[in-house]
Amino acid sequence: MKITTKMLKDAGACADQTAIFKKAWPKGCVVTLAACRRAVRLGLDLGWAAKHLLPAPAWKAYDEATAPAWKAYDEATAPAWKAYDEAMAISFYEASRLRVEEGK
Repeated sequence: MKITTKMLKDAGACADQTAIFKKAWPKGCVVTLAACRRAVRLGLDLGWAAKHLLPAPAWKAYDEATAPAWKAYDEATAPAWKAYDEAMAISFYEASRLRVEEGK
């Protein structure tokens, strides 16, 4: 499979991602493992690309293959997200009280 800047634009890729891709592969890119690894290093969103550029059977295979990694990620980050959410709630509450005390 070859990906081009036009394909990304036609699929609705954001300007930032399209620009990164175009700079790295001005004539497009044949999908190889090396190219995929480079794309990750460049910060390109391969999940988005998989969903929007792969044919349905390939997308399904990709989604199934990445499901265990997503599950592990969700389990590993759940405590951090819970702590973050609690800190956000407390911070917002405290900041809102400052505005009340200032009479604003």
